[in-house]
Amino acid sequence: MTRVGDLARRWPPLRRLAWRAGRRLYCAARGEPHLNSIGVNGEAYVQECVVAALAPGETLTAFDIGAYHGEWSLSLLDSLRAAGRVDARLRAFEPANGSRAHLLAALAAHPLGAFVAVDSIALSDSPGRAQFALMSEGGGSNSLSAPDGEPPCGWLEVETCDLTSFCRREGIERIHLVKCDAEGHDPLILRGAFELLREERIDILQFEYNHRWVQSRAFLKDVFALVADLPYEVARILPRGLETLPGWHFELERFFEANYLLVRRPALDWFAVRRGGFDASNVYV
Repeated sequence: MTRVGDLARRWPPLRRLAWRAGRRLYCAARGEPHLNSIGVNGEAYVQECVVAALAPGETLTAFDIGAYHGEWSLSLLDSLRAAGRVDARLRAFEPANGSRAHLLAALAAHPLGAFVAVDSIALSDSPGRAQFALMSEGGGSNSLSAPDGEPPCGWLEVETCDLTSFCRREGIERIHLVKCDAEGHDPLILRGAFELLREERIDILQFEYNHRWVQSRAFLKDVFALVADLPYEVARILPRGLETLPGWHFELERFFEANYLLVRRPALDWFAVRRGGFDASNVYV
């Protein structure tokens, strides 16, 4: 292995190949998706399980935070339609004007699109006003947390609100499923949902974790600390199940892209769950 390493350092093409192969293998072992697509990375599976868990006549309440062009919302509508559900209350949040126009057009073309109310508010950890970074026209990386060293192409002043205040203002008592994809601003949105979590008014809160958390100066460790005394489990989404994480471990903190859930403990029964933990070799088993 030493000779291979020496050769890789001396011959850049071999080093690139070894790096790519090693990273692919490492991410596969960690359960992190190669393709971050709703249909294959487990997000659609989570939606299907939540819809299947609804009681007869129960209305699904779901939030899509960072809706972009509506892929997640449309997938959820497809799950409802496949299950024969004819009632839902969905809220989609997209502050960027261009992305919101795409979202509205996509919903208008869907048979269940009328179930979704679209809002321009940017969810965060407190109500107010803020500058929203537009990284590209209609792009998917716009955020309240602008990347360091990557100048935006423009700024948009937006209204902000935390999830707890929004739900109290709108009279929303329970949310079955929240999806948060806020390009690095997710940790602040989670903090803004703390009172809802404390009161067990959210069943499932999905959030995306990746390198953009660096710009928010946040870690997965902060999420474990947030729910340490609450009846929630932290889990990683697999293609057809969940992998629970009994506690924070430094091996998690790699900033590789993956989707995680905060699951209210009774709702774990909705999913196929694999339980495990990290051994002395820092391997999840």
